[in-house]
Amino acid sequence: MYGHLPFFTKETALEALRDTGYEILDWFYTPRANSVGAAATQRLLKLPRKLLFALHEDVAARVLGEYSLLVLAR
Repeated sequence: MYGHLPFFTKETALEALRDTGYEILDWFYTPRANSVGAAATQRLLKLPRKLLFALHEDVAARVLGEYSLLVLAR
């Protein structure tokens, strides 16, 4: 399956896929937020995103946003 789910927490997204019969093989957050354009706010948030992501991926994705969840499922 290839598709996009609107904003969900990681747990909600994975559970929604399981509920529809998919087996989750792997998942990870994309590093998209660390390479976002040159807008001033994006430049200011680049370092906090990297630091928080290194400490706790889920919190960084929820609090600072701009991360996507990539899921491998069958």
